[in-house]
Formats: sequence, C-alpha cells, structure tokens
Amino acid sequence: MPFRLPADLVLDPERGFRIYEGVVAPDWTDRNGHMNVVYYRRAFDQATQHMLTRIGLWDNDNDYGSTFALEDHVTYQAELHPGRSFFVTYQLLDFSEKLIHAFLRLYGEPESGTGEPVLSATCEHIGCYVDMRTRRSAPMPAEYYELLEEIARRLEGLPEPPEKGRVIGIRRRSPSKSIARRIPVGV
Repeated sequence: MPFRLPADLVLDPERGFRIYEGVVAPDWTDRNGHMNVVYYRRAFDQATQHMLTRIGLWDNDNDYGSTFALEDHVTYQAELHPGRSFFVTYQLLDFSEKLIHAFLRLYGEPESGTGEPVLSATCEHIGCYVDMRTRRSAPMPAEYYELLEEIARRLEGLPEPPEKGRVIGIRRRSPSKSIARRIPVGV
C-alpha cells in the first residue's frame, strides 16, 4: 500500500486534521460519572492508529517498518459523559528522519446545535520509526518522509498549541505567600 494523504481527510484550519470520531460508551465512565482517563488514552491511541492506517503506514508490510510511541503527555480539560459524541484532531508539530512529534486534541461535540466543540483533552506525542526486523529505530522510507512534508505544508499557519511542552508540577506561590507545609509525624 503506498503512502498517501487521503483526499477525504478533513482539515479544520483551527484544529488540524479531523482523524477520528466516537461516542462515550456507558462502560467508559468511572465512579465520578465521567469518561475515565484510560478511555481518553484509548481514544488517542485509536485515533493515531486510524491516522497511520489512512496514510498507509500502519498496515504497510512492504517496508518492514512501524512506529513506536516514545512519550505522551496528556492533559484533561473538560468532562465527557456517556452518550456524548467526540472527535480527535491531529497536528504535526515536527519530524525528523526517525521521529514524529504530533499533537492531538479530543473535542466533545456541542451539546446543542449552536455551540462550539469543547476541548476535553490533549495529547502531545513523540513516536519513532522502527525497522521491525531489528526492532530498532531506523530512518523512515523517503516516501513516508515526503508524506510528512506534505502534511506539514497543509498544516502551515496552524497556531502552536498552548499546551505544547507543558511541564508537570505544582506551581508554588512566591515565598512570602507560601503556605507552610505540615508533614505528619512519623512520615
């Protein structure tokens, strides 16, 4: 199967390529009554596999290549409840001969016909092209690299996600306003 950018792949000029759609199943919820974090991860993974299949990489056995996830950073921004439709968008941020840096957004469809989709979660992703014969990173085929160049051209002008490169941690107030930490005895 040749690498290709499908003609019917929908490009949202503010969000990237719309690559996957779904509905929150009742058994995807947790005790809080909203979609459990594992299913956000599942939606991002299925969206990524769907995108790779559509462009010809995931089911292409001719070049012995695949991609492995190296790192993901997920942020949760709004709840999704059972029965709510959602979609995932894809934005290519950068790539090299072996690596792909992508950004995915999961949006809840508007609950009314007039509203805007609600950003529910984001996933910043680094993937690596792997030669499956050696199971080691390898330069991707020229045709795949050229396809990534085409994707990058189509996404030119898309704003950089504010969540890109976000560092996890607890933000502390200035020292003069900090809250004294109480450590329990015996810890």
